[in-house]
This record gives sequence, C-alpha cells and structure tokens, in this order.
Amino acid sequence: MNIYQLLGGVALAATMALGARAASISVVDGSFETGGVGGFYQTGCGPGCSYNGGVVPGWTVVDNAGQLQPGSSSGNFGLFSYVPDGITIAYSNGGSISQTLVDTVQPYLTYTLTVDVGQRFDAPVVVPLESLLIGGVAVTGTGVTPVAGGWSAYTAVYTATAADAGKSLAITLNSPGSQANWDNVTLTAVPEPASWALTLVGLGGLGGALRARRRSAAVAI
Repeated sequence: MNIYQLLGGVALAATMALGARAASISVVDGSFETGGVGGFYQTGCGPGCSYNGGVVPGWTVVDNAGQLQPGSSSGNFGLFSYVPDGITIAYSNGGSISQTLVDTVQPYLTYTLTVDVGQRFDAPVVVPLESLLIGGVAVTGTGVTPVAGGWSAYTAVYTATAADAGKSLAITLNSPGSQANWDNVTLTAVPEPASWALTLVGLGGLGGALRARRRSAAVAI
C-alpha cells in the first residue's frame, strides 16, 4: 500500500466516522399524532375539533396540557389556518410537557432543537418556552412570534464540549400562562466545523510524517 492509498483510506474512515454522527435524534411522537388513552373525547371547539387532557404519549405532562385536533383538516379554521404536521398538536394552559431522550450528549456535536409554535386566532399572544436541556441545564429556543392562526419555527442550538460527554438530553415545552400550542418537534446533531478542521490537520500531519519516512528510507538505501 502506497502513501496515497493509506491517506485515502484514513480520510474515508474519518469521513465515515464523522458523517455517521450527523443524524436526527429520536424524539418519541414529536408530531403528537399518537392518540392518548381514551382518544380525543372532548369536543365543543367546532366541526372536526376535539382534544384530550392530561396525556401526551411519550411525554411527561405537568398540570393542564394535552393534545388537540383543531379541525383544520375538516374545514374548521376557527383556531388555526393549518397544522404543520399531521392533524394533531400539543397544547398547554400554564403547564408543560417534557421528554428525556434515550441518546446522551456526545462531545463536539452541535444540537439543534426545532419546534413549531402556534398562535390561535381566538387566544391572546403568548410567548411559550421551548428548551433543550443538557444535563438539566436549559437552552431556550428563539424565533419570530407567529401571526394569528399561524405557526413559526423556534430553535435552540447548543454545541457540546468534552465536559458534556454522557450528559442527559431532554426537551421541555412550557406555557407561562395562556394556551401555547406546539407541533413537529425535531432534534438533530451534526459535528461542529472545528472537528472537521482537526481531522484535516491530523491527516495532513500524517501525510507529512509518511513522506518524511519515505525520504529517510530512500537516503538509507
């Protein structure tokens, strides 16, 4: 095997290793389409609209929170103009829903939590809190307040350090007062650019060392 084949193999292995770590993190029922116990048994919010309270499958519910099917798919636009993902969303009236993920923090990855935040036509403007928890420490999402009846993506971004390795990953969605609405919760993790740079520097150093070794061998002969 010559130096170029060796460097190519090392580069391919490094790229595969880093690329394998660039992936979505599993969030249980991030679109809230799984119905709770008893289904959507409460009505009175318009044609095709129903909701339940106290249960969001895969999530821990605190106080007044649950799932809502506003009926947009059935032509009822009294609450929202549309639903971003499926026909079901999560809501909270002063409560919260949270989920501790199976994955733990890996160093040198940039984690991005994205949550669609909704604003009902018939409700006052509320600024809920969408947070990514790293070892219990919250990184709060930011975004543009949605228009009435619409939705806006809020994001929380955190780049893990070596000291974060093995810490827990969790998501919490909290309403400080009036009703908050959420949908399409996703979490991704990609290697930070510095890790790629270090890999390239390492490969360059390896190549230089191998070239020097070859020159030394040629002189000895």
